[in-house]
Parts: sequence; structure tokens; C-alpha cells
Amino acid sequence: MPEPVPVSGDPLISVVMPVYNAGRYVGDAIRSILAQTYRRLELIVVESGSTDASADVGRDLAGRDDRIRPLFLPYCGVSRALNVAIALAHGEWIAHMEADDIALPQRLAIQMDWIRQTGAVVGGSLAKVFGEDDHLYWFPETHEAIRCELLFRCALLETTVLMRADIAREHPFDEDVVFQDYEMWTRLAPRYVLGNLQQILVKYRRHPQQTSIVRVVRLREDQRRVRRRYFDTLFPEATAEDYAAVSRVAEREPFSNLTDLERAGSWLVHLAQTPDAFLRRRMAKRWRAACQRSAHLGPECYRLYRRVAPQFGVAPARGSVNFWLDCALRLRPDSRTSAVLASIMRRMGPSLNR
Repeated sequence: MPEPVPVSGDPLISVVMPVYNAGRYVGDAIRSILAQTYRRLELIVVESGSTDASADVGRDLAGRDDRIRPLFLPYCGVSRALNVAIALAHGEWIAHMEADDIALPQRLAIQMDWIRQTGAVVGGSLAKVFGEDDHLYWFPETHEAIRCELLFRCALLETTVLMRADIAREHPFDEDVVFQDYEMWTRLAPRYVLGNLQQILVKYRRHPQQTSIVRVVRLREDQRRVRRRYFDTLFPEATAEDYAAVSRVAEREPFSNLTDLERAGSWLVHLAQTPDAFLRRRMAKRWRAACQRSAHLGPECYRLYRRVAPQFGVAPARGSVNFWLDCALRLRPDSRTSAVLASIMRRMGPSLNR
């Protein structure tokens, strides 16, 4: 491989890559970092007790390019591996990279330019999902939109993130949680400017061995606990009923009464008040879904939906006939009767589904 060519004035970026049993993919991930057009970088590969060929792949590539700094640890979990790598990093900026993903060649160059222009100190990007799935992975652009979206999901994709090294060291990952990136972003969002460049810079691989699949129960437990702490930080004057309404939307659970459903609608409208049109559409979609899941509350549920929906300032979703019928018949959307009616409506033609 060619020797790195330092560019005068460019800060050193330390790319941190935790590795555990990623032997099938880690070579491609490492090579995608070494191929970056932004040349002033180091790559810290932290191998933590893999039982496959991951360590051999890392050693082999490290012998070919001295920008790679391999570290070998006993099994310790992702958070610990990241904290060790960040503590030893030489760079002014930390770039995260997962061992099963692929960075596009201009990822770091584009991100650094964007950071300079926006003033963000923690920045991610969009991603293209590949592997067992294939779609665009969207994340909100602005800091305010990210703050709101974090109440419902992880609003930055860790493998795309570039952040200031001093912030990363001051706020290490919590080593007691599995959903370590979500926990981290909820701590940083009230204190620093976050953002997401609206451009695909990473190819995000979907496969059955991912933590998000293998440890989904623990991830959800972590998210519930962290969400409550984050909500209380953002809205210290809010009531327990307020949080319960937002949490029920986030957990995709039906409501048991119209009062709580209306409370959820008010919160979603409040959270949608940003210039980010995509975020407004997301909140409007969440409102529609919350009402559809609560169709057993009857026709008043549909009227409540129609009364609140215009406040999001986006075009209404299609499919109102199905929704209206579910409410009129007080059906749960997961019921067999609701599924049969939806099938009939589809066969009758799109004109009925407006």
C-alpha cells in the first residue's frame, strides 16, 4: 500500500474499530479506512478475544500499513474496547467504524469539511444498508431534530460518527450497557452540537450475528431506562403521565383511553416543531400509527387523529378507509378481521384507499 501523505493543516483523525468475531468482514472494513482520500489518519483496531480469524486478519494488514495500531485484549465488550482505543488515540478527532461495515473513500474528507462548515462537534451521516437488507438508513440533520428523535430511537449511527477527541475522552462509553451508543448520544445531546450530514458515507452491513439482533432484549431494556433519564433531562417540568404517553408511542403500544392518546399527540406535535421536514413527517407517521394501534377506542379515535394531524404541517398519509373502518368497528389492527378488511379494500382498488 502507498505511504500516507500528510496534508498540511489537516488534523489527525484516529479511527477506532472494535473487533469481535468479525473475521469474514473486518478485512474489507480496514481496507475501506486505509483507502480514504483523507490521508492523515491512524486506525486503532481493538481485537477483544475473538475465536475466529479476526486477529490474524488484523495482524496481516497491520504489517502492510503502519497507520494501523492493533491492540489485543481479552474479551471485554464493545464499550470497554472503545474506551481503551479512545484513551490511546493520538488524533484530535475520533472516527468510529464498525468491523463489518464499509466506509466510502471520501467519508472522512467530506465529514471534516462538513464539521468545519457547521460547527458540529459530533457528526454522523446517512448510510446504505446492504447484506440481508437493502435500503437507505435515514437520520435527522439538525441538532434540534436529533434531540427529538433520540426519544424514539438512536438518532446517530455510531459507525458513521466523527467527534472531537476531547469530548470522547471526557464522556467515555458506559461499560454496563449494551446499547452504548444510544446511551452516549443522550448524554451528549443536551450539552454539545450534534448533526448528521445528509449524504451516504458508509455502507452498513446487515447480518444475523449483529448485536442488534443477537441481544435485542437487552438493547430494548437499556433503551427504556436511558429514554426515561433523557426525557427527564430535556423536560424537567413534565409529568409522569407525559413520559408515559411518549414512551407508549416509542414502544409502539396501543393506548387504553383517548385522554392519554391526545396527550401523546400534543407531545408529537411539540417535538415536530423543527425546520426538518423529514422529522415532521416522521412524527406525523408516529401519530398515525399510535392512533391506528388504538382503533379499538372507537370512532372518536379517528376524529382525534383527524383533528391533530394537520398540526404537523405535512400531507396526510393514505389509507384512511382502512383506518376509519377499524375505528368504526373498534378493531385492533393486528386482529384477523382488520386484516381481512384491509385485503378487501386493496382488491377494491386504490380509489377507496385515499
